[in-house]
Amino acid sequence: MVPTTGPDVFRRFTPESLAEIERFIEERKVRMELEDVELEPEPTAPSSDLEAGKTLPMIYGDLPEELFNIPLEDIDPFYKTQKTFIIITKGNTIYRFNAEPSCYIISPFNLLRRA
Repeated sequence: MVPTTGPDVFRRFTPESLAEIERFIEERKVRMELEDVELEPEPTAPSSDLEAGKTLPMIYGDLPEELFNIPLEDIDPFYKTQKTFIIITKGNTIYRFNAEPSCYIISPFNLLRRA
């Protein structure tokens, strides 16, 4: 599976994004329980170009100014079924974070986690 490219691939990480990931995970569980259903193959490892700490590849173009330093949906297909989001800094460095509630109570959208 090849990741989508270009600046239009970047979307803000919102509560709806998290709900979509959870829905996708549940759908996948249900499909796996049905023995006759053929699932599309999942990537076996994260893309080496999109690892945390690396620079955003040029193939994605320039990130719009308003999307720097804010939570974005993960663009790596490997993380499609995992609750993660990314932040890209002005230097185009990728940082990946877990979207699970911190200490089981602090949502990823809480201001304490954004400081």
